[in-house]
Order: sequence, then C-alpha cells, then structure tokens
Amino acid sequence: MSPQPQTEDSKTPMAPQNPPDADDRPEGRFSFVVNQQTHHNADAQIEAEEALTQSGHDPADQHVLIEIKDRGTDSIGLEQKISLKNRVPVFRAFLSDRIYRFAVEGRGYEWGLATINEAELREIHGIGPDKVFSLDREDGDALIDDGADIDLDAPGAERLNVVKRRKVEIKVNTKAVQIARGWHTGTQIKAAAIAQGVAIQPDFVLDLEGEGGTTRIIGDDDRVFIRGGERFGAVDNHEDS
Repeated sequence: MSPQPQTEDSKTPMAPQNPPDADDRPEGRFSFVVNQQTHHNADAQIEAEEALTQSGHDPADQHVLIEIKDRGTDSIGLEQKISLKNRVPVFRAFLSDRIYRFAVEGRGYEWGLATINEAELREIHGIGPDKVFSLDREDGDALIDDGADIDLDAPGAERLNVVKRRKVEIKVNTKAVQIARGWHTGTQIKAAAIAQGVAIQPDFVLDLEGEGGTTRIIGDDDRVFIRGGERFGAVDNHEDS
C-alpha cells in the first residue's frame, strides 16, 4: 500500500492587503495536492523532489510521484519542475522504485504500485456507473469487479477497456430476475424482483442460498456482489405473528 500522507506544511498564506494579480500572489498562495492533502508554496513552480519533501515523503528518491490528469496519469522525475501557476496540480506519492505502465481505452497511465483500486481508476478515468473495466485477454475479456484491486502485473492488465455493465440472471423464490452485475443492497434486489413480477413485498426477509443448503440473511442495507447465478429466498416476516 502507498504510504499515508504526512502533516501538511505548517506555513499558511499571508493575507494580502490588496487583491493580487495572477502573477503577483503573496507567499504560500500557490498550492498542490499530494495524496489528498493540500500543500502551499511561495513560488509559481516547484521541483518534484521538493513537492515530495514538503508533503512528508522522505527520502524523496525512494518515492514515485504521479500526476493525476484528465483521464490519464504521468510520472514526474525528481528534478522536473512543476508549474503551479493558475492551477492546483494533483499527485499521488508512492514508496516505490518502479513505475507501472498501462492503458485504458488507448490512454496512457503510469502508477507507482503493482495494483490500482478500481474505484480510484474509475474516478480518474471518469466512467459512469453503467460502465465497467475489463482486461483485454487472448481468451476473452475479464470483467473487473467494482472496488477490486487491479493487478497491473496480471496478463492483459497493460490494456484495459471500458464496456457496458452487463445484466445477469439471478433467482428470487425460483423466479428469474435480471439485474445489473455489481453491488446491490437487499432492498435493491427485492425491488428488482418485485418490478419483474415476483410475488414478494419490500418488507420480506431476503436470504442468499449458499452451498450445501446454507443460507445467509441479507438485510435491507446489506450489500451483495452479484455476478449471476445467485439464488435468493424472500419470505413474509409477519407470517408467524
């Protein structure tokens, strides 16, 4: 896992007496973000090594600095100068000596760990909930589960695609129900079943059937990852009252 960001530089911006021009800002008014923590700098540019040091990632030469861009990422060399003028660049810092390269829909990415979380990549690449990532493999696409860690060393991980989220079939009280592949709460599963004609009510107790006849109750707010083929039972929780 990447190291946790350290405490933000204690220097605070000086409040100007008159509103500064874009090229005449007071000390500390230029900003950059490392691992979700905002830091300030007096100058309109900063070297990557200094950005790492200011954000608590010492020694800097044992870290990789990655800039988060619009649907892409780039590694930044230690001596590379970063412009802070009219922008607040966003970075991720990793305790690492290697850069991992991959592409999503042909757009280049670089990363500092052997894994990247699907949710973080989803945010960077800007895909909606109706889409999912898939690995481009010789034996066919392999869908990436929501929230899973993507192994960048795995076969096909150097080429990721974005595909439409698929509908899969589950069973609720033996009736077929179509539902999107991914995470769903108990409430959402029951709602999908009701909408497709299964004779249950929203307050019925839902359980997930496991191997060997075992069952697990799924509360209204409990989440289940649906891949297709799951079997649920739903019964009236008032029937014994």
